[in-house]
Amino acid sequence: MVPPITLFGALPGGPELLLIFLLLVLIPLGVGGFVYSDAKRHGLDYAPAWALGVVALFFAGFFPGLLALAVYFYVREKGGL
Repeated sequence: MVPPITLFGALPGGPELLLIFLLLVLIPLGVGGFVYSDAKRHGLDYAPAWALGVVALFFAGFFPGLLALAVYFYVREKGGL
């Protein structure tokens, strides 16, 4: 009997799916949780808005998320808006 031939090549599984899950879901949510707790600890107004904004921009792309995180740290050091 002839073994079946895959038409589209190998599908990702195992470690590849875990890496994709970590990069696309857990890292943005973890960064958002950090921003929320850090904003609350520093007494910034609108801590949920900062967290949601950073998470949304991380879901939009990695570099916009990094830019939002940098802006958050800048605003935090200036004492909030």
